This record gives sequence, structure tokens and C-alpha cells, in this order.
Amino acid sequence: MDVVIYVRWSSIEQGKGSSLQRQEGDCRRFAAARGWNVVDMIVDDGVSAFRGQNSLEGSLSRFVVDVEAGRHPPGIVLLVEKLDRLSRQNVRAVVSWVLRITELGVVICTVEDGRQYDAHNMDMVAMIEVAVKAGLGNLESERKSDRVGAAWAAKRERLQQGDRTVMTRRAPGWLAVEGSPPTFVVIKDRAETVRRIFEWTAAGLGKHLIARNLNLEGVAPFGRADGWHASYIQKILSSLAVLGEFQPGTKPKGGTRTTVGEPIAGYYPPIVDADLRARALASMADRSRIGMGRGRRLSNLFGGLAKCECGARMTFRAKGARVRANGDVVREDYLVCDAYQRGRGCRNANHYNYEIVERCVLDAVLAQAVEDRHFEAPAEARRIEIEIADRTRSLARIRERADNAMELAIESKRPEPRALYLRLVAEADAEESAIDLSRNQLVVARGAVSPAEHARRIEVLRGGMTSDDESERLAARMKIMGALHDLVTSMMFSRRSRLVGLELANDAYVVVHPYGEGITAGYVADRP
Repeated sequence: MDVVIYVRWSSIEQGKGSSLQRQEGDCRRFAAARGWNVVDMIVDDGVSAFRGQNSLEGSLSRFVVDVEAGRHPPGIVLLVEKLDRLSRQNVRAVVSWVLRITELGVVICTVEDGRQYDAHNMDMVAMIEVAVKAGLGNLESERKSDRVGAAWAAKRERLQQGDRTVMTRRAPGWLAVEGSPPTFVVIKDRAETVRRIFEWTAAGLGKHLIARNLNLEGVAPFGRADGWHASYIQKILSSLAVLGEFQPGTKPKGGTRTTVGEPIAGYYPPIVDADLRARALASMADRSRIGMGRGRRLSNLFGGLAKCECGARMTFRAKGARVRANGDVVREDYLVCDAYQRGRGCRNANHYNYEIVERCVLDAVLAQAVEDRHFEAPAEARRIEIEIADRTRSLARIRERADNAMELAIESKRPEPRALYLRLVAEADAEESAIDLSRNQLVVARGAVSPAEHARRIEVLRGGMTSDDESERLAARMKIMGALHDLVTSMMFSRRSRLVGLELANDAYVVVHPYGEGITAGYVADRP
């Protein structure tokens, strides 16, 4: 008889590997003892039979489709460890399913008790037997589900009472769970990527463009995906976990997640402040409301940095372009104090022309802000690093073989070992030359060039900000924005003098005069 083995375990079972091995081993020994021919094995990994997911969309459902299509002959044996591996639904559902599949010509056989169910022996006694087994399996699943549900309810209750013990090792992609007792640890480079996503969104970039830019930069995705996708960018932007909050919820197998209670603050380490998240969400809402697509200009390079002397953020107001009498096109975009604009007590009514401020700030600090690393090609650098490591190991092996050949040549005084030694020395020299070349390529991939070349590429980069090509323009503005945010820690807009003060990460302080002449540079301690 031809046999198809069916193996299943649910997501709440422990020891999935051992469950697979045990079920498969028992079934194969059972079949071998009877001289049956195992033609296939189907597996439902982490699929619950309590709600019938395996019979609706799992491997078991595909087996039934194959039987209906005639891809398995009548009399095919479906061999399982025990009946509740097929279904743990209620009695009526299980009996109906067994009757249906046996009518299709399938013989169900259970290793546990050696029972066989087919269209010829499904009499009243057999149906009662199936019903009893189904009832016991369903009752056990209900108890297990209740126990798991009660355990999670108790965990949620402890969280509500202030307990911040890590409930599960599942964590957002920018966190790891380490130690005993377990604690959340921030993965720094991933957290920085998340912050960049929020900053870009606040600056006006859409999720499709953000995903594209991360892929072009060679930033590795957090999961097993083949790159960044707009849907995952959206998931990050919608997550409360970036603020450190955990939203309890329940999600039945195959169902939709439902929130339970209020978010729990302080469960995760926060990696984004509430203001940045609010600005990102507001920018998303603006894009949705005014219908702006992927062609956004990345108008404001100073999002998150620019603040009024009163402490409120400076809002970017886009007024569009105006043509002067001489034919020049001037953009009428401004930075204005958000508190003044909303009547929250600030008297700074100045509207700072954005184009003028941007030009002055870039004149003042762009050469400092843009470093070699901002021109790095991460994917290419990583490829070369791996190549150097592989060649270094190869060189060590060649040298070891050369040493052995030299010893053999000295001991035997024969020409063959000497010839081998000379050939290996030549191979080692070639490998060393290749490694030196790769190291030079790595320096370039990491963005290192001469001061003159660096100045030239900064000039090219700044020219790209006004390129007619949208992709080139956005790439240039994004690179400059990232560099500015790395160097400038704050920008303060003065009301009376209309000066803009830049506090830098190296403790320097630069004052630019958008409506006057010159740039004043000094240190934080010397600032006005």
C-alpha cells in the first residue's frame, strides 16, 4: 500500500525539532513493519488544528485538493501519529471531515492504536470512536489555549501594575534580548536607521523613496526580506515601540490582531522622541491631504534642528515660486516659529527666507559636515572586506605549504620540492599584490580621497541639489541633510538680530548672517 505520512505541530508546542523526528520516526517504523511504501510526507509546521487552519490553508488542505484532482489513487493511506494531528476542532467538524475524505478513497491510519478508517468501515461504532477521540482532542486544545491565554493575561496585568520584566524574547527589529534575566538591548546601527526613517519622513520623503534609498545605500533589512519594502517602512512609522511603548493584544491563529487595554509606557528602550514621531506622522498626513506623490523636493534640510530662541521648533512654510521683474525665479519658502504661528506667546514674527538661510548655512559648515564616510559605498566596501579576508586566509595556507616544501627540499635535496617552493612563493607574491590592490579599493569604497578631490566632490554634490534630474537632486539633498544632522546639534533663530546660531557636535558655535555679511565662528563657551 502507498502511504503519505502527515506530521503537524502547533505554534505553542515546544521542541518542534523533536516533535518532527518523533512523529516521522513512529510513522516510518509503523509503515515498514507492515511492508507499506511511503511515497510522500507532508508537514504543517507551527499550524494549529484547534481552529482547523491546517485543513483550510495548510499542507493537509493541499493533500485533499490533490486527492480530489486524482493525483493520489483510491486506497492511498494517510498515516498520522494520532487522530488529533489531523484536527482538534469540535466533534461535528472532525466527523464530517473524516467522512468526506474517506469517501474520496483515502484510508486514515493512526499509529497510536493501529486503527484504520475508510469508506467501508465507517459504521456507527467507528463514527462514535472518531467522535470520542475528537472530543478529547478538542477539550485538550481548549485547556491548552486557556492556559496560554491566562498566562498572557497575567503578564499583561503585571505590566499594568508597573512590572517591566521582559515577557517574551520576541522584540522589534532594532532590539535584541540578552542576559538572564533577559533585558532589551538596543542594536545601535538599526536604531540609527529607524531614526533616519523618521527624519526623512518628517522632511517630506515618502515610504517608497525611503525604501529605495536604503536599498541603494546597501543598508541591510532587519528581517529575512530581500531588501527594504514600503510596507515595512510603514510598519516602523506606525509602531509605538519606537517610543518605548508596548501595545498588548491577542491574535488567534490565522486571525487579526486585536489590541487589549492601553499601551504600556517604558517597556522597550525608546529610540525616537515623541516630537520627531509626531512631525513624521504630521508630514505623512500632509502628503496624504495634498496628494503629493514620490516627487517631493525634500525642501527642508533642517527638520528637527531649527528652533526659535523661545524654544519652539521652526516650521517650514512653502509659498511656491515667484518670478521677479528681471525674469529671475525666486522661491518664497520660509521658516517661521511654530509658537508664534499658533499664538502661543512668542513674539518672533520673522519669516526667514529658507533659500537664503540654506545657502548661508551650507557656505558656513558644509565643508566640515561632509566627510569621507558620507561618500562610502557600504555594499561595495563589505564585498571588498570579505574578499580581503578570503585572500588573507588563502595567503596563510600558501605560505604554510611553501614552508613545508622548503623543509622537504632541504631534507631530500630533490628538485621537485624546490620547484614547488618557488611556485608557491610566486603564488604568495601574487596574492599579496591582490590584497594590496583590494585594500586600495577599500579605501576608495569607504570614501577616502585627497583634500583637493574631496573639495571637488563637495562642489559636485552641492551642484546636484539643483539638478533637473529628480533622483540626482533628492540623492544630493539627502546626503547633505544626513551630513548636517551629524554635525549640527541645534540651530537657533534670533528674533531681534535675525541671526542663526549653529551649535556643532565638536563644541564649536557658528553664527550666520542671512540678511547681512559674514560668518562668525567660535566655541560654545564664547557664543553670544
